[in-house]
Amino acid sequence: MISGIIFDLGNTLMYLNGDWQEIEARGVAEMSDFLVKQGLTLDQARFSEAFLAHRQKGFARASETRVEVLATDTLRATLSAFGYSNVDDVLIREALRHYFRLEEQSYVAFPDALDVLRQLDSMGYRLGMISNATDDPLIQRLVDRLGFRPWLKPALSSAGVGIRKPDPRIFQIVLDEWRLLPTQVVMVGDTPEADILGAQLAGLHSVLVNMHQSSPNTAALNIQADAQIDSLSLLPRVISALDLAVKSG
Repeated sequence: MISGIIFDLGNTLMYLNGDWQEIEARGVAEMSDFLVKQGLTLDQARFSEAFLAHRQKGFARASETRVEVLATDTLRATLSAFGYSNVDDVLIREALRHYFRLEEQSYVAFPDALDVLRQLDSMGYRLGMISNATDDPLIQRLVDRLGFRPWLKPALSSAGVGIRKPDPRIFQIVLDEWRLLPTQVVMVGDTPEADILGAQLAGLHSVLVNMHQSSPNTAALNIQADAQIDSLSLLPRVISALDLAVKSG
């Protein structure tokens, strides 16, 4: 029987309400302004360009190795290239808060997210979260601000544990905490390459969510979820159907 449900976060329980490129550009500009005000001598345009280039390289490396590249490490590497190799941890963290500030404010919960979490909880399911992200403090603040904390236990990020989906080891952390078998758990997420493939590698059931106009090309990726939905409100019914199918063998 199905006993637990693991959610992705971005584009599953929440979405970014704004233009990503504009948000990122404003974030790195705000971070560089902050660093200059703290006394660092930087060419802000060059620094911003270098930081974003390091971010892209980090994303590529993390996708290939399934080991997360932290935003703190990216910022330290960028600062080191500009002659600042021993920056205080507190300054690094505060600089990243400036970088993520607008992004953090721009995330909004899907209108039915909290109701669905309440309903699934009332149905007796364990609920948790695994999010691929470069900054665990950002993810934990979002979980709190958007009201997800009471329902998501645990609420993990790849930055917090060092492992990215689809590596099955990150799913095993939740299975071990819940003391459940993979066949008792469903992964719900929007990214075939991370969420659905990860569920398959770990032996979990999976539901692909798609609240956008274009559907992911899962056929081309040879990744097939057990079910696909375009609204979170459909999830309780889908989980019940999966549960029935599991029970009937």
